Amino acid sequence: MIHQKDLRLGDLVQITVDLPEYKQGDTFVVIDISEVYIGLRSPSESDCRQDLYTIRDHIEGILLTPDILEKNGWNKRHDPTSSCDIYSKGKGAFYVSLEQSIYKKQEGFEFVVADSTYRFGNKLQYVHELQHILWALGEDANLKI
Repeated sequence: MIHQKDLRLGDLVQITVDLPEYKQGDTFVVIDISEVYIGLRSPSESDCRQDLYTIRDHIEGILLTPDILEKNGWNKRHDPTSSCDIYSKGKGAFYVSLEQSIYKKQEGFEFVVADSTYRFGNKLQYVHELQHILWALGEDANLKI
């Protein structure tokens, strides 16, 4: 479950229940946020199903995975000294990386800016969290799942 205050229009989420025309795990884009309902639309332009309005109990974040990062142009390299897989994107002023410790089997990714001198304390676990950071940096946050 994601609280409305943690969502932004354009976030990618998935539903947690089977509904008429929709199955648990289907991916949607958030198109409306109110105190009671969250409006969702299929990210596929070829999907002709009606928009879905549901309560927050019926949606959850999509786990951020290496496959999703690679599908969206993040480059992977392994750092043997820290036992981390490092996914990076960008150059110059926009250079960020996401690090996942293989040795510690951590959940989520540590977000690092530029030359690894500035680290955020929070771990990213969900696609919508990465989208928020990309938007804040002025980068394209339309991710492929």
